[in-house]
Amino acid sequence: MSRIQPWNRVWHVGLRWILSTLLMGSVWAASDFDQARKAYEQGNQEEAVAGFERSLRGAPGGVGVLYNLGNARFRQGELGRALAAWRQAEWITPRDPALRHNLDLIRRRLGQPEVAFWRGWLGWLTLDEWAVSAVFLVWAWSGWQLLVGIRPGLADSGSGVRRVLGAAAALVLMAWVSDWVLIYRGPNAAVAGKEGAARFGPLDESDIAVNFPDGTEVRVEQSRNEWVRVVDAEGRGGWMQRLQVAPYHPRIP
Repeated sequence: MSRIQPWNRVWHVGLRWILSTLLMGSVWAASDFDQARKAYEQGNQEEAVAGFERSLRGAPGGVGVLYNLGNARFRQGELGRALAAWRQAEWITPRDPALRHNLDLIRRRLGQPEVAFWRGWLGWLTLDEWAVSAVFLVWAWSGWQLLVGIRPGLADSGSGVRRVLGAAAALVLMAWVSDWVLIYRGPNAAVAGKEGAARFGPLDESDIAVNFPDGTEVRVEQSRNEWVRVVDAEGRGGWMQRLQVAPYHPRIP
């Protein structure tokens, strides 16, 4: 027993240190968020943005923090970074009405076309939610097939159930694949700045290929040191400095 006690003490000390670190991190994040909200309400958007960003580092993926960060960025006139914050929150809570309202508002401000109905329908669920729904329906259809194999008498009376489950599983599977393609082949960042110069090469001396206005949604395809290569929905692109691009999807090269 005496040989185990020292290890127990080490274990308990380590566990207490981990728990206290996590607790203090949460307290600091909450404190930063409260201070940022106060600054936002007082009209000090620069301090609010700094506070929300500190809070976000303490609680990555916080939807409330991202939503408020986008609001503060929007009030500052940083439309690209506001769009990026709201789009990042959209990956987590796509059905939030306030978030959808803000995204519609900023798209109109940027002169972007309305989201197509089928894209909005696909965006109603997250990619994980589509995947879980597809797996559930496939298993339900497979289970019914297995049950019919055990009890053939159900084949005629339950043919409608089989067709409905099969059609629903196929539809949801197609929706999941389509959503995956949109996410991994669509835009994943926004141009941040009054005018972003995309160049033919990753050098300041390279000629400008195209100038993107603030808030243009682009896809980051490559990364090289402090430069990223981006392409917009029309296929125009070039190399931009990393600071000129605000990513909003976690899988950025």
